[in-house]
Amino acid sequence: MHLPPPIPAHRPNTSGWWRRNWRWAMPLSVLLFLGVMGGMAAWSLLRWGEAARESAPMREAMRRAGCNIELVQVFGEPLQADAMPLGSMQTAIDGQRNVGLTVGLEGPQARGRLFVQGTRRDDVWDYPVMYVLGADKKTFDLSELDDAAAADECALQECRERGECGVGLAL
Repeated sequence: MHLPPPIPAHRPNTSGWWRRNWRWAMPLSVLLFLGVMGGMAAWSLLRWGEAARESAPMREAMRRAGCNIELVQVFGEPLQADAMPLGSMQTAIDGQRNVGLTVGLEGPQARGRLFVQGTRRDDVWDYPVMYVLGADKKTFDLSELDDAAAADECALQECRERGECGVGLAL
């Protein structure tokens, strides 16, 4: 007589963690990955926006805009730039730097866009393009003076010191 085969012993479930939990772990992994990528993209954009707003061409353009009598009459004071400039900032291997930016400009009375293009050679900035385009398509040229003279002048401040500014421009 033959004996029947032995009854197999009860083996504990040896499937791995992933096999047991993949139904919730996969969507969570994808969401975490997308969240990290989105966070990195947002952080990069915020850092670029901060660098663009703090760049020498943007600071000089905002200074000149605040000193332009015509522009301040139309836009009012204070002038504020939007949070995120658009454009490019490039640095060549020889140290030359090219910046081309556009940003929304807003005052209490009007809105427009500020355009600035700057080139730095030997630590000296040149601004061939710097103007504000108002909502009514009126253009305010901010590059009228050469850059060396413009750095030391503020027509609005001089007008205020002489007392010749209109009522809307007086402090």
